[in-house]
Amino acid sequence: MRVASLLTVPTLLAVLLSVATTGTLPRPQLEPVFDGAVAATFAVELSAEYPSRVPGTQEAANAARWYAETISSLGLEADEDVWSVELPDLGEVELRNVVTVIPGRSEEAIVVVAHRDNTGISRPFGDNASGTAALIELARAYAPRATQPAPLLQRNLVLVSTDAGAYGGAGAVRFAMDSIYAESALAAIVLDGVGGRGRPRIAVAGRSSSPARTLVRTASARVEEQGGVAPALPGVMTQLVDLGIPYAAGEQGPFLAHGVAAITLTTDEPGDPQVPAGDRAAPVAPATLGRLGRAGEALIGSIDVSVGAAFRTQDSLFLDERTASGWTIRLALIVAVVPFALGVFDLLVRSRRRGLPFGPALRALRTRVLLWLYAALLLWIGALTGVFPTGVSLPLPARSSVVDDWPVAGIAMLTVAAMLGWLAGHRRLVRLSRPSVDERLAGYAVALGWLAIVAVVVALVKPYALIFVLPSLYAWLWLPLRSRFWARVAMYCAGLAGPVGGVLVLGHELGLGVTATMLYIAGLATVGYVTLASVLLTLAWAAGAAQLAALAFGRYAPYAGGGTPPPGPLRSSIAPLVQAVRARAYARGK
Repeated sequence: MRVASLLTVPTLLAVLLSVATTGTLPRPQLEPVFDGAVAATFAVELSAEYPSRVPGTQEAANAARWYAETISSLGLEADEDVWSVELPDLGEVELRNVVTVIPGRSEEAIVVVAHRDNTGISRPFGDNASGTAALIELARAYAPRATQPAPLLQRNLVLVSTDAGAYGGAGAVRFAMDSIYAESALAAIVLDGVGGRGRPRIAVAGRSSSPARTLVRTASARVEEQGGVAPALPGVMTQLVDLGIPYAAGEQGPFLAHGVAAITLTTDEPGDPQVPAGDRAAPVAPATLGRLGRAGEALIGSIDVSVGAAFRTQDSLFLDERTASGWTIRLALIVAVVPFALGVFDLLVRSRRRGLPFGPALRALRTRVLLWLYAALLLWIGALTGVFPTGVSLPLPARSSVVDDWPVAGIAMLTVAAMLGWLAGHRRLVRLSRPSVDERLAGYAVALGWLAIVAVVVALVKPYALIFVLPSLYAWLWLPLRSRFWARVAMYCAGLAGPVGGVLVLGHELGLGVTATMLYIAGLATVGYVTLASVLLTLAWAAGAAQLAALAFGRYAPYAGGGTPPPGPLRSSIAPLVQAVRARAYARGK
């Protein structure tokens, strides 16, 4: 414990010292000219003429043409990028981005993004008519004028009307990966649902990094100047869960993944999911649209006169007006594993000296690992059979079919198959007699040692994911010392705080219940947004948790009762073949 304290205390001090305020960029000299009433007119026109803009449909293509014609009427060029991609719930569809470039003096670019699409009329989600309208009004501010010259920019201003923003941001991914302007982008501003009636909000979630602190602080200052209210930021737990999965619902995510500082300006609505969801077919509020539009225009002006080094992306934790450095958070999480690892190492050394029967406990753990891998195989089969979604690795819409229209029959069949597999694989773990104290201690030692290995691997490859693992490490380390049943059960349930809390936080963020959130996470795995490495680490943790659950609830039994294990199904099936090969080899030798 002394060694652990020597590591933990300095790390916590480093975290506290990294919390600091961040300065803001200066206000632009010119006042914003964004007209909320005019922008609201564009939003109403788009929603009235093309209410259902599902990607790949004719109405979505007509909406793209309407946007391009509106931009062209301002004297600006609108270039269309067309490509095809497979989206969950939609299959292979043709998508369209419309890009407008207003040239500046340097090659650097400021990117402003808003998606046009939604999920249709029957399930209105992501209806970003206000963001599209704001993009048009911003273009009007920088368009050529007959009476006076347009404002001269230091950097290129790139306005991007994206497709499939309500389906994981496929258009933003396309632009961030392939556009030459994304390569030279200094920052990106996403406008999503800026015409709502709730409090302004800034989305900062990214898969591998966070937006530059200066960008977030400046955006907050510009919004507060225009609206009189500071915008809301995601809570600390929400940010940690998003970094731990990692998960980013808004279109700022693809830009952050490619090293471009990006934020999303949006508004909250009472009862709506806490993600940039667009207007949701609700009436646009011209006043809010005007305030956020002017804030966006002022933010563009501030970025235009800034120094590029101020927008370097790095993972951070935003605490209202203060920011904590991401590397100190990661270091604190990694160091937190050390006391547990030392405790487990001491337990294993003492268990080895005592001569505990590790073999049956290891085989019991192996069986549980195989059972969880079998569950993963069923999940993959469910994806192949259409029970769970497949497609490009993007975050699913919060109202995807796997959430809104549960595939009950398919899930029931997979559940039955999982139960049959569990019964078949669990028969050698059935408790026929009370295990001895040494057998129970061996089960604890093996399971805790396995969790220590999992924790070390997580610390090396996905440090933020330790927020889901650490509660189980420290709660379950005390299980061998608890003799009373209810004390063990309470300690075990406390260890589940990490994954259960993560599900609850993500469910609140998406506006989903617990079951729907679990199905949503399964869908993230089947489309590949949650990586295979993350899935395997989750299964490994679950196997250790299952063995500890059996011990805590008094249901543990060593493999095959601790005796010599009989041949398994695989060994029994290939035994005749092996004997035949050996007999033939012996006959040839003679």
